[in-house]
Amino acid sequence: MNKFLLCLTFTLQVFAESPPQFKLSWPTPNPAFARGLGYSTFLQKTGPDKAVTSGAFGCVRNNGYKFHEGLDLYPVRRDKKGRAEDSIFAAMDGRVSYLNSTASYSAYGKYIVLEHTKLTPSLYSLYAHLDSISPHLKIGSEVSIAQVIGKMGNSSSGYRIPLERSHLHFEIGLRLTNQFQGWYNRKKFQSKNRHGNFSGFNLVGLDPMLFYSQYKQKTFATPQAFLESLPVTVRVRVKTNKTPDFVTRYPSLASSQNSSDSNGWDVSFGPYGIPIRFEPVEKNISAPEKQIQIIEINSDLQKKPCRKLTVQKGSQFFATSQLQTYIELLFGL
Repeated sequence: MNKFLLCLTFTLQVFAESPPQFKLSWPTPNPAFARGLGYSTFLQKTGPDKAVTSGAFGCVRNNGYKFHEGLDLYPVRRDKKGRAEDSIFAAMDGRVSYLNSTASYSAYGKYIVLEHTKLTPSLYSLYAHLDSISPHLKIGSEVSIAQVIGKMGNSSSGYRIPLERSHLHFEIGLRLTNQFQGWYNRKKFQSKNRHGNFSGFNLVGLDPMLFYSQYKQKTFATPQAFLESLPVTVRVRVKTNKTPDFVTRYPSLASSQNSSDSNGWDVSFGPYGIPIRFEPVEKNISAPEKQIQIIEINSDLQKKPCRKLTVQKGSQFFATSQLQTYIELLFGL
């Protein structure tokens, strides 16, 4: 058997023995994570003089001031010209929700979004900077865990990633709205939205390393349990009679499916802004009250310089532009 298939088989065997109620595969043939090796054995750093953690998730770029939504995973095999030859694998069973085969259309380059609708909640996974997408894949195609969906590359718009830094950008997370185009139009951006509801603006990631590590350590059975384990960074009260389509698509993240008996929602956001809980307000919000109120914060989770969700002005806390964007997308404001 090809040694890279052996690596993948090893990875699947490590994960398949764990108690979670779903199977999870590493998206590249590199067995380093499954073998318990360190970041330097699988993360692609952003340059020769940069820390290896620059390929990790979080506030890892520009001295902590720039956020990175996923993991950058380097290849284990290259051709004579230095091109990556690694196949890319579906992390879980799912279906193809979006394909971008024109590199110049996105900073993600050529990318695929899968949605894992049999999970609770139905996470998305994203695979970017691809050299190519498997030709048999179409929007709506069903995919199986560890199925080959593309080939690692260095595609991107504007900036061409050097061959020696070819990698897979890999994300897992939730999609904010089915009405993304309406928000995009209201913002009057100069560039065209070519990606429908699968623009990066509309995708909010969780930390893949934490997800995979805790899966391997057998600490959760479902994605729902994983999300419930995340600390709340901020809780926001939003005055509105609308029920977000987020609640309809991710019913397990809401205490009720609608707010017909109230005029607002309390929304809990986890690290870096991923929505993890929706609850209709029990008592109607009065007319003089603001449409958006910060009702709880965890300042310890906002000490890093990037992706802060609240800002303090005097004794009051307000939503940052980042949190404001998330709320606008969720509620169609």
